[in-house]
Amino acid sequence: MAIIERSMLGIFVGLSMISFLAGAEKGGYVPAMFVFGDSLGDAGNNNYIPNSKARANFTPYGVSFFHYPTGRFTNGRTAFDFLATYLRLPFAPPYLKPKANFKKGINFASGGSGLLDSTGAGGNIITMSRQIFQFQHTSYILRKTHPSGAKKAKSYISKSLYCITIGGNDIADYIANSTLQNTTTPQQFVTLLLSKFDQYMAGLYRAGARKFLVVDVPVLGCTPFTRLSGYSIAKGECLESVNQLVVAYNTALKTLMAQLREKLDGVTIIQLKTYDYFMNIIQNAEAYGFKNTNTACCGSGLFNADVNCGKTTPQNLFCNDTNAYMFWDKTHPTEKVHAMFSHQIWSGNSSFIQPINLSTLVLKTNASGY
Repeated sequence: MAIIERSMLGIFVGLSMISFLAGAEKGGYVPAMFVFGDSLGDAGNNNYIPNSKARANFTPYGVSFFHYPTGRFTNGRTAFDFLATYLRLPFAPPYLKPKANFKKGINFASGGSGLLDSTGAGGNIITMSRQIFQFQHTSYILRKTHPSGAKKAKSYISKSLYCITIGGNDIADYIANSTLQNTTTPQQFVTLLLSKFDQYMAGLYRAGARKFLVVDVPVLGCTPFTRLSGYSIAKGECLESVNQLVVAYNTALKTLMAQLREKLDGVTIIQLKTYDYFMNIIQNAEAYGFKNTNTACCGSGLFNADVNCGKTTPQNLFCNDTNAYMFWDKTHPTEKVHAMFSHQIWSGNSSFIQPINLSTLVLKTNASGY
């Protein structure tokens, strides 16, 4: 963590310069986008953490768009990159990237992170609690250094979009931890996770955030990794015990978000029903143009999940048509899937995005200028 703190110090010095927002003129639908969470959102933060065990900074990651590994856990862009394009913003750069331009947003997400600090422990990642602190400190610096004053900084913060994708790693850790299962029931565990989520939302709210996009946990029981690890039980089908816990978590998350809409004045929270959307893809693969929804594009062995993508396999060992596969590696979706669920966020109907989609929110609020 000392290395992270040193990196943060350099960034904070940069943030204290007028240049942070001096050029943050209008152009997008919102002033900026901030991303928090795990590997579904990580744009490369873990690249800058020495000895991080959760990295995608090697080929063939990034092959389909950037043509080099950026630290994103897919073959190209993430959903938040696509959303940035919809919002007419540049991709939000990693918080730990030296000399990055943060005028239009920051990506705090870290692969391996969870709602609990114990999730990913020992993996040299940025915990969710740390990500919230990083933004709170950023907010404080903005209010102190904005060239037009604290009022302008407050407006910038409140009108920006805050994207959160978190919880999957916590659930995966619980499933793999028999000791924890013996002392904590699934419902108790879900309650614990949601208490942390509530705490983090409150922290962002106190720092000035008002517009939120919350992404549900996807179908963990159907990833190539879970199909492989649970093969003796489910014979390669989705592992229902895992999916049931995901559904319990997502259901509780929906309830929490409804409560927060009532409790927090001036807040808008959009929630993507990621699990439902991903399951719809699996059940209607051909209609979505997928030939394979159970095997990773990159990797080898059963479901291409027995040997990891890239580092421990030949670097060119991935499928010929990435668009035909739902999963890029044993746990993460392909760029095509990221593009599809970002489209749902932007313009989808109530089947998968509630209570309104993002385009409705930003076009409505942008009518009078942000």
